[in-house]
Amino acid sequence: MKAVASGQEGEIHLAYAPSLAFELLPLALREFQQLLPEFWVALHDAFTEEMLSGLKSGSFHLAVMPSPRSRAIAGLTFDELRRYNISVATHPTHPIAAKRSVSLRMLVDERLLEYTHVDYPEYHEWIADLFSALGRRPVVGEEHDSANSLVAAVETGRGVAIVPEIFSCFAGARLKLPPIRPTPTPIVMGLMLRRSVSIPPTVSVFMQAERKVARIQRAR
Repeated sequence: MKAVASGQEGEIHLAYAPSLAFELLPLALREFQQLLPEFWVALHDAFTEEMLSGLKSGSFHLAVMPSPRSRAIAGLTFDELRRYNISVATHPTHPIAAKRSVSLRMLVDERLLEYTHVDYPEYHEWIADLFSALGRRPVVGEEHDSANSLVAAVETGRGVAIVPEIFSCFAGARLKLPPIRPTPTPIVMGLMLRRSVSIPPTVSVFMQAERKVARIQRAR
């Protein structure tokens, strides 16, 4: 990291949430490499808590991640890039798949597939908040430790999952993703970094690349 900070050849250490960075990160990496081909971005697939602790310890320069709850970001700053509405991931033959939109009330009798509680505690808090007004939530059928395994479980018809709409890029034609209506609060994706540390020039260039591709995607 000293080489990066001084402007010499080196690496930027970037943590990211794979399923949510699927749209923006590859485009930003390509843009960055065109601007600074002598630098390398080392990618770290990490859970939210790993990203936050790595940023605070200095292991990561920045993270591409969803906005965490406010209590988790002491000493950090968040720069919003993109907002994603919420959808229901289903197998293409599931009755929900043919609907133009789905209400939360329609989901309370479904078998819900989720991420593991130990690795994604904020996801479980988010799901609980979504259904709090109904006083009831779907039965959790399974928990999965990655987006790949979650997609595979939905694809085999073992249940449905509540996910950001960006999963349409991640899963392709394997799943259907009707939106939830009324629209819940979107998932906000952005760049997280330490507030008290001066930003190395190369990290600033990468952040500019991320912002540029986010603007382009939002305009589409």
